[in-house]
Amino acid sequence: MDLNLLAHQLRTEYPVPETLKPDNSQSSAVLVILYTRHRQPYVLLSQRSEDLRRHAGEISFPGGTYEKQDGTLLTTALRETREELDLDIPAAQVLALLPTVTTLTGFVIAPFITILGQLPRYRENPDEVQKVLEIPLLPLLSTHHPEMGYPPQKQMVAYWYLEHRIWGATAKILHQIKRLDSML
Repeated sequence: MDLNLLAHQLRTEYPVPETLKPDNSQSSAVLVILYTRHRQPYVLLSQRSEDLRRHAGEISFPGGTYEKQDGTLLTTALRETREELDLDIPAAQVLALLPTVTTLTGFVIAPFITILGQLPRYRENPDEVQKVLEIPLLPLLSTHHPEMGYPPQKQMVAYWYLEHRIWGATAKILHQIKRLDSML
């Protein structure tokens, strides 16, 4: 996967709107952070703290629920990335907004994407993040498989990284990236 070609495709097909307001009280946003390490594309994910009320222990992109003071969903994604990882990504470095995904619990998630030449230093917030996962993207995408136990129309998929099962909204977003890669 050539991240430069992917960046061009993302900018062209999925531009970030000037303002994106939430649709409902369950609107959320995440920041998909792709970067290069050892000339290979990587993705940054985290395992959520076991002490959280929602989605405890799950693997996810940095992000969370829209708050009124955010104003836009892009601000939500950037704020949550700062809160979870002490990582300040400027809005100008966000390249694209993929189609929203909906969770089984009704959250509508706006997935913003940034592609960085290298990953800046971060520091996980232990109240929110149990572990940060820096994952080679192509091997991760190759673990794609359909999730059993769901109706086919839900199109549920999962990925694996070591002992970590990546499913739900995070897997749906990864699946969108996998489809983009197959079109390059």
